[in-house]
Amino acid sequence: MNGIIRVFPRRTSYTPEDEYAFIGSPPDKKYLIPEHREVHVCCVFTWDKTLCEELAHKWWLITNKPVKLGAPAYGSPADDFIPGMYIKPNIVFTTRGCNKNCGFCSVPRIEGRLRELPIQPGNVIQDNNFLQASRTHKDKVFAMLRSQAGICFKGGLAVELINSHFIDNVTSLRIDELWLACDSDDALPGFKAAAEKLTKAGFNREKIRCYALIGDDMDKNEARLQEIYHAGAMPFAMLKRDFTKTKTRYEPDWNKFARQWQRPPAIEAHMKRGTSYKDFQYYLEEDIYGKAKL
Repeated sequence: MNGIIRVFPRRTSYTPEDEYAFIGSPPDKKYLIPEHREVHVCCVFTWDKTLCEELAHKWWLITNKPVKLGAPAYGSPADDFIPGMYIKPNIVFTTRGCNKNCGFCSVPRIEGRLRELPIQPGNVIQDNNFLQASRTHKDKVFAMLRSQAGICFKGGLAVELINSHFIDNVTSLRIDELWLACDSDDALPGFKAAAEKLTKAGFNREKIRCYALIGDDMDKNEARLQEIYHAGAMPFAMLKRDFTKTKTRYEPDWNKFARQWQRPPAIEAHMKRGTSYKDFQYYLEEDIYGKAKL
């Protein structure tokens, strides 16, 4: 990849898989490392900083080439986007930044206000706030997507900006997932209005997904997650994290609760039974295929 080795602390569904992408420590045998001019160690989460600093040192020792340590955990500015460099090549950013200032989000602090980027081909749009882009930019993205399949808008679509222009375009595309967000009870009315528009346009719960921050009040979080489901979307619970500190620790019940609201089969079974989360426990850590144990 242009002579740059990229090192990641662990593999995720977004991690590149080319010969210049490595997970963790360098291999023991130097011949397994391709010719390169420098090494980039990528650290997304603040709680991985110590590990990534250790990896940077190890890679410098074995390669004796310049090693750069960065990414969001270090406040690295995202000035551009190179497909396939730090995430898989089918996942693309067409904009950077966001004009909102949500208290739980570090994007405006790191990336600044929204700006439009040259459009690269891909089927997963990961923009932090795609719908804030100009209509001209969005039309160019939609034109690119007409040659794609399995299309996902994964960054989280601002519910208040879902309008007829967006709906008219996405209904003509091969959409797999449209991700919204509903992170508080105050956000429910706007979310429900957006979900209703998408449902009327022909999208169902398999395609309408919704991020939902949790971690303060389990009863209230449960009620909001159920409302998201009844509005026609599949919720995905996310425990709130303080990204300026080490990893936020939650009690085991919170982690179990989150897992229950992250697996669609578990959610479907939970809603079908109509029981309280307190009476409906899953051992999803044993369920590697995502099937709810009844």
